[in-house]
Amino acid sequence: MAAAIPSSMYWQKKALKKTMTLQFDEDDDILKGIESAMHENCIFKADVAEASGKIKSGLGNYVQGSQYMTKCFNDTEIKIATGHFELGKKGLFGVLKIIPKDLNSHVSIGKAKAKKGMEIKLWYYEFE
Repeated sequence: MAAAIPSSMYWQKKALKKTMTLQFDEDDDILKGIESAMHENCIFKADVAEASGKIKSGLGNYVQGSQYMTKCFNDTEIKIATGHFELGKKGLFGVLKIIPKDLNSHVSIGKAKAKKGMEIKLWYYEFE
């Protein structure tokens, strides 16, 4: 793996915005899948552009009013997704937030397994 890119740096190279689509099989760990895809492609920072499909199982946290709640995923369809990830020496750092079809709140994914056919699109920059 190449050296990590510092957060603040003056670039004299052209940056190309790229998109990578991750397709998950049944019972794939979503966060581990994002981490391994970033590691294999030497991507150090990526944003979640969109996601589609279903989360088979898992847990996430959200705030409803002044209460901290836990969402249990059970074949939960994704309505909207957002997030940002950075890959460092200690692994993946970041957050994946979704709005499920059955809830109108952003849920921060703690752990989740994908249903076959789930997709996540990541945006990242490649420097020439």
